[in-house]
Amino acid sequence: MKNRHSGFLPAVSLLAVSFFLSDYALASQKDTSSEVPSGPAHLDVIDPAVSCDSLSSVDLSSVAGAMVHDLKTGLLDTPAGSFCKVTGQIAPAINFEVDLPVQHWTQRFLMGGCVGLCGMTRIGISNAGTCAPALNGEMVVASNDLGHASSTLNAQQADFGRVPQKRIDFAYRANHVTALTAKALVKAFYGHEARFSYFIGCSDGGREALAEAQRYPDDFDGISAGAPAGLFTVQNSFSSAWVIRTNQRADGTNILLKGRLPLLHSAVISHCDTFSGVKDGILEDPRMCHFDPTWVQCAPGQADTSSCLSDEETQAAVRLYNGPADKAGHAFTPGGLLPGSEQNWPLPDTALAKTADYGRVASVMSALLPAQAADQDMDLSKFQFDKASFEQMNQLAALYNAANTNLSAFQKRGGRLVLWHGLADQYISPLSTIAYYQGVQKQAGLEQTENFLRFYLLPGVAHCGGGEGFSQVDFLTPLMAWAETGVAPGALVAGYLQNTVSSAANDAQKISAPQKDGGDDKKHQVNPDDQPYALSDAKTSATRPLYPYPYIARYTGSGDPQDAQNYQPVMAPAILPVLFSDYSQSLIGPDNQSDYTVEKGALTLKK
Repeated sequence: MKNRHSGFLPAVSLLAVSFFLSDYALASQKDTSSEVPSGPAHLDVIDPAVSCDSLSSVDLSSVAGAMVHDLKTGLLDTPAGSFCKVTGQIAPAINFEVDLPVQHWTQRFLMGGCVGLCGMTRIGISNAGTCAPALNGEMVVASNDLGHASSTLNAQQADFGRVPQKRIDFAYRANHVTALTAKALVKAFYGHEARFSYFIGCSDGGREALAEAQRYPDDFDGISAGAPAGLFTVQNSFSSAWVIRTNQRADGTNILLKGRLPLLHSAVISHCDTFSGVKDGILEDPRMCHFDPTWVQCAPGQADTSSCLSDEETQAAVRLYNGPADKAGHAFTPGGLLPGSEQNWPLPDTALAKTADYGRVASVMSALLPAQAADQDMDLSKFQFDKASFEQMNQLAALYNAANTNLSAFQKRGGRLVLWHGLADQYISPLSTIAYYQGVQKQAGLEQTENFLRFYLLPGVAHCGGGEGFSQVDFLTPLMAWAETGVAPGALVAGYLQNTVSSAANDAQKISAPQKDGGDDKKHQVNPDDQPYALSDAKTSATRPLYPYPYIARYTGSGDPQDAQNYQPVMAPAILPVLFSDYSQSLIGPDNQSDYTVEKGALTLKK
């Protein structure tokens, strides 16, 4: 396989790279090796100052900057205590929910991001299974549907893109006005403002998290962004369409099928160094694994292909690893699916089957991404992977994307950001997040970046969780400790959950919640349940440390290799900074977002 996982920043000399490594080691060594436990600050409990029912008469319209109507209130009894549940709608159609603790509010507000294309309001707190305030129901929790209603991630869910205002609300407005509304309800209910505010999200929720830091730096003190679809316009066109199209023959039949993936995965694991010092089948740095077709390809004329892949299947795998490119081989994204992620790949079961994502991808590329929505969904078989199509799909990058590397306003107000991504992600390549992180470093400088941002890569972990890696991680507790006490996150402990290997057929994870009406999008749900408190971590059979990028965990050689305390940080073997060269890099940079409005029924840049 041609290694295209290099070439983002302008070419640098080896001397510059060595300075980068030295500076990073000096800036990060204390944090990555720190074993000092830390947690959120102790904050006094504030009791409600008024009744729950009285919130139905609070004037929220002036706060949200739009009419807020259909307010409803009621008490919600949960195992974590009672909450005052408030629902309503911010014009034109942003449905929201805010749940306020009645018994033990400790002055914190948390908002959860949506997933997929959203369309439903679901309260939930993920990646917080050891966070006492979240477990005990001590936080005001809010969520919204990003301005449109949809019961499932079906093929028509992107139809809201045909309404210009709904595009704006989905892209960035809904979360901001919901945050303002929720904070006003907090002040009205307790007679006291929230001391600290947080946002946590994964997938599109990760994009929303980054958009908040980039567009509205004063909304939240701490933000956790997991597997962010920051390059939304690219991810939902070229990346998603490539996984479908590059695995099809000219007649539309599928080449590499789900049942063949274990063969490919086993070959990769058997030939690649784990870099952890233990043979556990998990690649600590899959960027250093360069797939060789001979590992798995059947011999010429071999009749029994049960234990090998045909040349056609092997070349399909190569294209999936490489990622989308034009006919000349010029890449459109920082990279494709990483080695070690094979068993998570969303491939079809049979040669004639269509994946669950097929209709959604076509709908998004027709109704949501182009400046002018098409009347009918795109025929993916006719989509061209060329520069003209790239420009068409990215006409509204300034609206949707969250790839603005200028976080100076968020940094200056004291904001803290935890960024993370699973290295076996089957939907969003972690290489895109690495490219964005390096863009922030280039903009702010290495030392300044370390003052407000920590980045973690999770070996073997699929999209937002699951997979074969150590996927159970509490990101909220270290984020709160950083925002409230100033203790920056260092080594985090990740737990291994049995039976969480993702597959194309069923990669619903333990942190996932079922849809209210079921559906093929269960794998996209990352809220633990529709409830205003977190679920305790499940019992794990092993633990492993996670170190801030670019460090990885390596076994010390003594003690139980299933115990995190027997590992130490070492620099990742990939040369830093990673250099990328692809079309998408033009979309990663400072101050590349715009505000939009609707004039005469059309989406228009705000002056």
